[in-house]
Amino acid sequence: MPIVGFNFDKIIIEKLPNKKQDLSNVNIKNNFGIKEVEEDKIPFGNQDDILKFTFEYTVEYEPKVGIMSFKGTILYLEETKKLKEAYKGWKKDKKLPDPLMSLLLNTIITRCNIKALTFSQDVNLPPNIPLPQITPGQKPENYIG
Repeated sequence: MPIVGFNFDKIIIEKLPNKKQDLSNVNIKNNFGIKEVEEDKIPFGNQDDILKFTFEYTVEYEPKVGIMSFKGTILYLEETKKLKEAYKGWKKDKKLPDPLMSLLLNTIITRCNIKALTFSQDVNLPPNIPLPQITPGQKPENYIG
């Protein structure tokens, strides 16, 4: 079953004062994860049981030139039995079934990377993900065009 909701609850983007404004040699660390899982109910078709996942995604620039932090929730709809099993696994040892965890983390990465890329441009920080670049004298391989 699908993810039926994705919401940002808090977004912080800060470019920190740095006397050496050389942003060409910055290390960028991305960190993300599920922080909490709750059982919830929403009126949706014949079924109203869902799991609500609280996530956090951060981008840190080293040396300390900036930080981005995203916090939000994902709503996940599935058969009640599977929801209960996933919730019990989380409460027991903070683990979720691999297919569910992959789906959640890939959704977080995709949505947050796009936002972080846009915001990094807005505040003049380097992109948080590597972008394709052309170097002088480089001949494109396998060019189709």
